[in-house]
Amino acid sequence: MNKLSIACLLITGVASAQANAAYVCTGNVKGVSINPKNGDLLAESIGPLVWPKLCNLETEISSVSPETCKIIYSTLLTAQTANKKVTLWFNDGKDCTAASHPAWHDLTGWYFGPKISD
Repeated sequence: MNKLSIACLLITGVASAQANAAYVCTGNVKGVSINPKNGDLLAESIGPLVWPKLCNLETEISSVSPETCKIIYSTLLTAQTANKKVTLWFNDGKDCTAASHPAWHDLTGWYFGPKISD
């Protein structure tokens, strides 16, 4: 592979990474809830995120299976009970604001977490 090809690949990779910039949202968990009508898992807040819809306990949504959703639910309850923070990782080039992640909507760009921390 010549130097020009390598340079083009690097430029393309940097542009792609900037278009899908990664970020994290961290904070305490408050008010974990399940919608009894449809099985949606929500939290009153996770740090700056207010009423994010994380997953569904009955149906796969955004590649999150019901089994994984149950583990996420357990993790959030553990964090809430222990008064620990959780971190969620995103890669959609947005940020941790209500404008980027409106209440009662699926989280976009969420690809990893929650991870419990102090």
